[in-house]
Amino acid sequence: MKIDWAALGIVAVVSTGMAVLFTVLLSFGIRAVSAARVQRNRDGGGGVVLASGYALLALSGLLVLFGLWLIVPQLH
Repeated sequence: MKIDWAALGIVAVVSTGMAVLFTVLLSFGIRAVSAARVQRNRDGGGGVVLASGYALLALSGLLVLFGLWLIVPQLH
């Protein structure tokens, strides 16, 4: 049996990169929503920050769904 080390390396790099991207999107989304809620309680603003926070959370959710689509063969 021959192992394709280049393909294994590509998979490792891509999966690590996607894990970092997911973590960054999720943490920035949570931070933006939290900051918008504080700003809304303080002076009534923060609508744009709240919308961008929810957009980042939606992107992280789409990233998870895309990963599930790639893994589960019945979805193709």
